[in-house]
Amino acid sequence: MSEIKTYRIPDEYFFRLHHVRPRFKNDVEEVLLYVTTSISEMTVLPNNDFKNELNKVLFGFKKNATSTQKTIDNWRTEISALFGFIQETNGYSQPGLMAKRLANNQYLDEFFNYFLYSFQYPAGHIKSQNVIKQIEAGVRFKPCQFILNLLIEGEKLTGKPFSITAEELTQCAYFDLRVTTGKRQAKEVAKLILQNRKEKVEYEYDYEALRNERTGEFPSKGDTNRYAGDILDYMVLANLLQHKGTGYYYYLNEENKEAINFHLLNDVWFDEYDKFYNVDVITNPEIGALEEVWFDFVNSFDNIEAFAPHLEEREVENISTLIQEYYSRMKEDRKVPTKIFGDYGETLILAHEYLRTKDGSNRQHLINKIPTPLGVGYDLQSIEIEKKKRYIEVKTTKSRKAINNNRFKLTPNEWDTAETLGDNYFVYYLVINDEGKNIFVIQNPIKQFELGNIKIDKNLVVEFSKTSGQWHRLLEIAS
Repeated sequence: MSEIKTYRIPDEYFFRLHHVRPRFKNDVEEVLLYVTTSISEMTVLPNNDFKNELNKVLFGFKKNATSTQKTIDNWRTEISALFGFIQETNGYSQPGLMAKRLANNQYLDEFFNYFLYSFQYPAGHIKSQNVIKQIEAGVRFKPCQFILNLLIEGEKLTGKPFSITAEELTQCAYFDLRVTTGKRQAKEVAKLILQNRKEKVEYEYDYEALRNERTGEFPSKGDTNRYAGDILDYMVLANLLQHKGTGYYYYLNEENKEAINFHLLNDVWFDEYDKFYNVDVITNPEIGALEEVWFDFVNSFDNIEAFAPHLEEREVENISTLIQEYYSRMKEDRKVPTKIFGDYGETLILAHEYLRTKDGSNRQHLINKIPTPLGVGYDLQSIEIEKKKRYIEVKTTKSRKAINNNRFKLTPNEWDTAETLGDNYFVYYLVINDEGKNIFVIQNPIKQFELGNIKIDKNLVVEFSKTSGQWHRLLEIAS
């Protein structure tokens, strides 16, 4: 019987990286949408007042009806620390850009790209004393960028798509100071993983640094691998990775090369801690004073085109051909303007409207996207079969898995326009996930509000019921 080989990180190099882990991770997409939609319009408030308002929001989440105050406080801390939704300045708090952007466009894959783009160790998402420990150990690690490089190097070595597990990432990189201090590069880690697989090693977990001081026991494999696993899961939600198999092998999502390349080529680093490396004594107040600066840093990135959802090249060609067919029926053979493809959700609805009306009207040239600067209170002008016009406000939610979200925001201008246009005003709530593309169509939201079919709060956050409209499958051009 052959001897089983084992692998462990030498004790002198073992260092456990960690971050705040949300207790709602299984529902993270749903919770993030709920929270950001609720807080994005909150005004600047003293810190304690803002916390109290946020607590009310969290108690309102349907799964928190019976939660304790302690649970809500933990949720609030986890949301504000990890995802950077709140910015504090001189004792006052306000929603940050990370929260506002997600509330406005509900593109969860875009949100997780921004989150991963700035995420690093050390950083202000953990307590000051833990930041100090990471600095003293020499840690400077950006996990998203490293993992992308690791998968690329593995592919070069094997000549085929390369995948990793959370266990391999933990044991060969995440908890190894040779990697997290930059002394061991992604290519060497890929070689190590391949060698371990070849030798069929079993990874050891009895690291003294992980032993529970009270019980004397070591954490389970799952507990040990969870931090590396979190980042891998967030990269899946960002559409940077795919995963498969019972061991959850993670590999590159080759269909999202634009975002992957952006992460690889555009390095950003929060450098406010750099001056503390190699300093003999670092104090908590010195690090704590940088916490607000960290959250300003997290919320400083915007308009990164590579992170926004895009139509595939084939979809653009198909939709352009479809619209051109109707443009050519006009007196002047106009070309389809490129700006018509500017917003992912609106463009899909534009094509849907052409297809919806193609057999009943010859007025498709009147279907058009309305430029945002005009501020008319809707995104698209469309038509009814009976020679009326339909004015459509598009709201889009994009996520990996199907989620139970029935909320979106309207602006005061959109609400006023809905009042003016009555039955001719529609909200198309487009839901896109791995299971498909569907639209919940609400005609005359003002009337639905008066009938009690939708609720609207003071910030014009709309919560709709199934009686306020109908679900339709998004019509798409057959490939």
